Amino acid sequence: MKLYLLIAIFGAIGSVTRYFFFIITPKYFVSFFPLSTLIVNIIGSFLIGIVISLFDKNIINETLRATLAIGLLGGFTTFSTFSMDMFNLINKSLYFYAFVYIIASVFLGLFFYILGLKISSFF
Repeated sequence: MKLYLLIAIFGAIGSVTRYFFFIITPKYFVSFFPLSTLIVNIIGSFLIGIVISLFDKNIINETLRATLAIGLLGGFTTFSTFSMDMFNLINKSLYFYAFVYIIASVFLGLFFYILGLKISSFF
């Protein structure tokens, strides 16, 4: 139960941090491009790479890995997990699955976003 609470707390911290980027970025960069999302996703990918590397080297334990990777970075961005999954598929030479994963992630994500928009119009 303690781990669930830690993940929830750090997930909240990650979410608030992401919101901070969405508020601050437009104050410094005027653009039609979703720069704050790109920045958050790149930072999250970088940080999850560090966390997983530290876990693989037994520098951090499972509780800290879950708290940081699932809680903090999961709340901050899910793109970091996408990057880790892609790396793992490519690293295992599962190129076909990596290709399917990237296509499915992008297009299914977009499809379900649009579906959500359409369904929410009924409420």
